[in-house]
Parts: sequence; structure tokens; C-alpha cells
Amino acid sequence: MKNELTCEVVQDLLPSYVDHLTSDVTNTAIVSHVKNCDDCRRILAAMQAPESLPEKDPADASTIDFLKKNRQKNRNRILTSVLMVALLLSGFWGWKVYISPRSMTDTSMMNYSVTVTDSKKIQINGSLTDHSLGVSGINYTVDADNPGIITINVRANRLSASKNNTFSNETTEKHKIEKVYVNDWIAWENGTAIQPKAAQIYNTIHPYVGSMSDNGKTLTALGINDVLPIATHELQTTDEPYGWTMNLDGSFKKSQQTELERTMKNYAMVILVCTENLGSVTFSYSLDGQKTDFTYTKEQGEEDFRGTCAYFRNSATEFQALLAKAGILNTVYSSLSEGGYRLTEAITKVADAEITGSVRDEKDTFIQQYKTYQPINSWSPGSVYKSFSSEDEALAYIGYDKLKPIKLPQTPEHVEVTALGDRSGNICYISFLESYSCENADLSVSASADIYTEHSTISDYVDIDYPSNMDDSSIYTTEDYT
Repeated sequence: MKNELTCEVVQDLLPSYVDHLTSDVTNTAIVSHVKNCDDCRRILAAMQAPESLPEKDPADASTIDFLKKNRQKNRNRILTSVLMVALLLSGFWGWKVYISPRSMTDTSMMNYSVTVTDSKKIQINGSLTDHSLGVSGINYTVDADNPGIITINVRANRLSASKNNTFSNETTEKHKIEKVYVNDWIAWENGTAIQPKAAQIYNTIHPYVGSMSDNGKTLTALGINDVLPIATHELQTTDEPYGWTMNLDGSFKKSQQTELERTMKNYAMVILVCTENLGSVTFSYSLDGQKTDFTYTKEQGEEDFRGTCAYFRNSATEFQALLAKAGILNTVYSSLSEGGYRLTEAITKVADAEITGSVRDEKDTFIQQYKTYQPINSWSPGSVYKSFSSEDEALAYIGYDKLKPIKLPQTPEHVEVTALGDRSGNICYISFLESYSCENADLSVSASADIYTEHSTISDYVDIDYPSNMDDSSIYTTEDYT
């Protein structure tokens, strides 16, 4: 830049020059001009000098005073702008964090229960696990393609934390409800409440064992590391059937083997269901210092748990039943409320000789079912279902003296018995169920007993078709059939 600046331009630039706000090119031009201009040099010297310098030229003093005031105004404008921006940003942050409601997209941060009554009325109760948040609202969204599918979304913010960490809400829909979701977790399906833990695991079902990130989500939801100390993983995805090996940490004793492998079997089956193209699960561990492998195949699981992997995948209700059979869901005690209750009494280790009813005649049926069963069938082998017109008929069919009538004043509307047997025709399990409805139809009761014989290998199964809304008005019962 050539030295062609006028005094007026240089004097306009001097405040910025003194504050070191001008560029190197401009600085060079100013210095060149001031070197040859007495007036501008004197003004610059005065601006750079302390305020107490004596005796200034009146004209120069006026000019310097104007320039200093102009510089101060510029500083004030900049400071004001910075403060306004800071206030706006802090205000936006405060609104975003404390006031603005946000969707609770992480469903694991909520404890909840969902019930549906009269096919159209939904009720949700629960609480947030993050106590710094409070519930600010609940939304219900109807699926555009199927109005019977409802999604519940809970909104929260920090402003409500001190007032409302728990929530209870209900709504009535226009159409018959088929499924209810809380975010992307299924919470209710065709009459059955799905426990949050079951929903969390069910939500991890994925198509490929080769995706270790998806595999990890399933293991985390299962909480398997709290039960089996897995150190490393190996995947066999070269040839079908694909396999997944989990190497356990530590060493186990021979006396632990039976219970350990039982646990491995239960978890392996759930993992096979959650991983669509998986053919087998192997647990490799040290038993009394010797390397031992326990492998559980898809075919073994489908036979032991009486259902195909696809069958358990296709319904959250059946998947939840699988988790109960595998002992992964905790035993739940039913309650009596306006929604009704289901009383389940598990009677275990019943001697075969104590079952004297005509259910014993089903032996040939069980054997024939196993002979003709194929994994692609939609039914499970070794099962017989019968409906009866009275409680006495059902009890006579079972023939177990310790199973007593419930003796309600009402006549049961429905009585059924389901019997499960093994390949040899032995009875392993009997389910007795009867349903009642009170006169005003406001209270329905389903009572059942589960009998496990000495031939049963799954003694920890619990029936889980129960209402999950345990409100304060619930009446807990310890009544049983024995």
C-alpha cells in the first residue's frame, strides 16, 4: 500500500492503531504518513502519552479528546455486544436444560408398568431413575397404518425434578388396542403385559451374529456378565451353521458343572433366539484345571424349550414366556385390583404315581407328536390342551389329590388343562386354569396351578400372564391350592 493516506484518514485510523486493531499493511502506511506529518505525529504522541501530560495545543487537545471518546464508545459497543450474546447463550442453555421438555428416548432410565382395560383404556405408571429429572408430560401416538398400535412417550425436564419424578397417566383410545410401546420397547401385547426387562432383551433381536456391537447389546440386556464371567469372544462366520464361543474367566469345580451348564443352556437359548442366523453357542471354561467346552445348538434348544427360535421371536409374549422358562425373569407374585389378578401356585417334584387321572392316557399322544414334529411346525410337540365345562371334571382329569377347588361362589366361565410330556410319554408339567367374572363385571379373576412332576427338567417356570399395574389399592393374596 503506497503512502497516499490523507490526514483525515490517518486520524480516523489512529484509535484503532493505538489499540493494535489495524493490519500490518495499514500500520506501515500510518507510520510512513506520521513520519512526514507533524500534525498527525503530534496527535499520535498525545494519544499514546499518559492522560496527565501538560500543555497541549488547544486544537490538538480537541481532536485528541474526540478521538479518545470515539475509541471509548467503540469499546463500550463491543462490551455491550459481548454481554448481550453471553446473556442470550446462557438464557438459551438454561431453557434447554431446565425448562424445555425432552423425550425420554432411553427407556432403560424409566421403571414403568402398562395396563389395558376394556380393550381401549391405557394406564401407565412409573418413575424416572434419574432423580435430577422430572416428568413434564406424556404423549400417546397412534400408528398411522394400524390404529390399534399405540406408542407412549414420556417427556422430562430438570425444572420438574423437585415436584414430579413419578408419573401416572391414562387415556382412552377410539380403536381396540393390540399393542402398546413405551418408546421402542413393547409394553403390552394382546392381553399380556410385557415386563421392561423382557422388552429390553426382546428389542435387541438382530439378524447377524457377525455384528459384535449388536451381540453386545443382547448380552448387556441379559446381564449375562453378572452370572457368567465372560472374558473374550470368538465368532465362526465362515461356514454355516455359524457359531459363537464365549471364553469364561476363572476356574470352576466339578461339583459346579451341572448347575453351571444348566445356566449356560438357558442363556444360550435366549441368545440363539435373539441372533437370527446363529446356529450354536459354546461356553469354553476351566473345570478343575482342564479346558472344557459346552456347546448348545439351535436344534437342542428348540427341542428342550418346545418351540422354534422363530416362534419365540415372532411374539413378545412368547419371548417373555421363554425368559421365564429359562429362569432369567424373576418370579412375580400377582395382585388383586380392579384389573383382576392371576394366582399362580407352583407345585414341584410331584411323583408320577400321584397323578392318577385320565391325563395319564395321553402318553401315546405325546410319543406320536414327537415322532411327527418338524422344526418348521408352528406347534410344540408333547402338549395336550383340553377345555372342561366344570372345575370337578378338570380335577378328575388330572387326578391329583392335593389340588383343591378354589371354591368361589361364582361358577367359572372357563376351565382348561394343559399337559406337557417328554419323548417317552412321561407327564412333565400340568397347568390348571379357571376364569371367573363377578356380577358387575368390574372384577375378573383368573386362578391357576402349575404342577411339575419328577420328570420335569424346567422346575423354575412361572406363569407370567399377570397384570403389571401394582397400585396402592392392590390386595395381595397368599391363597393356594394345597
